[in-house]
Amino acid sequence: MKEVLTGSAIGGVVPEGLATADQSQFSSGGSTILTVQVKKVNLPDGTVLGVTLDFTPVGSLTIAGGQGSMTANLGHFGVSRDQVRVKTGNTVILQGGFFQ
Repeated sequence: MKEVLTGSAIGGVVPEGLATADQSQFSSGGSTILTVQVKKVNLPDGTVLGVTLDFTPVGSLTIAGGQGSMTANLGHFGVSRDQVRVKTGNTVILQGGFFQ
């Protein structure tokens, strides 16, 4: 499942992102793996952004050259209508629609 992440421009640059939930092992009792990738994030290198799934923190990523990524093992959890947000503090940098 994929969720496109969008956000408002930062210093004239519009950030982009993609969240992917690999549920291929879910039906056999395995884990769901969430991968979040961002680019065109106009923030200083070394900026750490938190990643949430429906307001629950699932990890973080560090910006380098305007981009970053993270992978999280969600355990035996099936995503459905869940929303990914990428934030710095309480400010949302990118967010998705809802996994469907």
